[in-house]
Amino acid sequence: MFLNKLRRLNGSHITTIFKGNFISKFVLVIGGLLLAKYYGSSEYGIFSIYLSIMSIFTVVLSLAQEHMIMLEGNDKDVNNNFSAALIISAGVTVLALFLVFIPFHVPKDILFLGIFTGFIYLITNNAKFLLAKKKLFKLVSVLTIIDSVVSFLFQVLFVFIKVENGLVIGSFIGYIVAFLAALYYSRKYFVKPDMKRYIAHAKTRPELFKYSYPSTLINALGNNIMPILISLYFADSLLGEYSLTVKIMSVPLLLISSSIATVYYPRAAELNNRGRSRSELFAYTKKMSLMNFYIIFALYILVNVAGIPLLKMFFNKNWEHLGLFIFLMSFGYLTRSLINPIADILTILKRNNVALVFNIYLFLANIAAIFIGREKGISYLVGVFSLFLFLGYGFLYFYIMFILKKNESD
Repeated sequence: MFLNKLRRLNGSHITTIFKGNFISKFVLVIGGLLLAKYYGSSEYGIFSIYLSIMSIFTVVLSLAQEHMIMLEGNDKDVNNNFSAALIISAGVTVLALFLVFIPFHVPKDILFLGIFTGFIYLITNNAKFLLAKKKLFKLVSVLTIIDSVVSFLFQVLFVFIKVENGLVIGSFIGYIVAFLAALYYSRKYFVKPDMKRYIAHAKTRPELFKYSYPSTLINALGNNIMPILISLYFADSLLGEYSLTVKIMSVPLLLISSSIATVYYPRAAELNNRGRSRSELFAYTKKMSLMNFYIIFALYILVNVAGIPLLKMFFNKNWEHLGLFIFLMSFGYLTRSLINPIADILTILKRNNVALVFNIYLFLANIAAIFIGREKGISYLVGVFSLFLFLGYGFLYFYIMFILKKNESD
């Protein structure tokens, strides 16, 4: 029934992305639970720091290039922006790697791998945006599957041959393979970059660099800095429990929301650019967001009613906080499900300043939660952070719908 509804909404594009995301996230969740059990909460905590660094630097190195790819209407400019992005990101990556020589709480090898993985993951993502722009959604699905499956296979192998930091190294190999596949699938769209043309187009979209990029960067910090902060004040085992909670809660969002968002962005941009009825954009946005919310709501009820008891049976006492963390985080992630599939509407409407303000709020929520948690304990940290997410994402959703409704009546 759900897949039939998706087909009616947008042909086969959402279902194509959904299939790839489903296979990928199924491997990540089921495989992740097994790997977490065998590697232990402490090593899983180190793995989460690596993923946090990667996620942050994916955005640091991006310079809003994904929007430069998606918002162009001319194929020649799309290809030029895609090719120029690779050169620019490579140069910024070389500079970023010098951070390894600065003393940090994070081990140097984890920091290096995190930054470099951020670069290759960025290029893979740019290729996904390019392929989606070309309506090659099956290739987007294949790329989504590759890194999760390859990562899982190597992480399993490293359990048996006892490789230190096997979770990190296995994941890194998976990202490398996906990166090489992305280069192969997008090879015919590479051109000799015309940097003057790229800069000229960039100048026509100052809001991307004035608001969108800083906003996305602060958002990346807000969504990914918590594991790094937790590692400063709590044991790696507690960090591992928190990180596994976030992975479990994020899977429905990544599975459903990203499938919808991949198709929503170009469709919404098309409705806006062609001067279609503003009521059509409002209705389309509302339908996509609420459909996502209802599905996520049902899944979270299932996770809390049936999933937590099963997890308690599966894991040992080293994961004793997992059930409580999942229950607490459900509230914050529920309102987040309203925003995830339609987040790019702020870029389309040139309201990136709103996203910037919200992401500053999200970053400050991390800082407030860590200070409270440091004094009261990690359960308070998780509960307070979830409350901030619940209020923040809920307010942002109603603000977006208010703006769309107001535009509809103007």
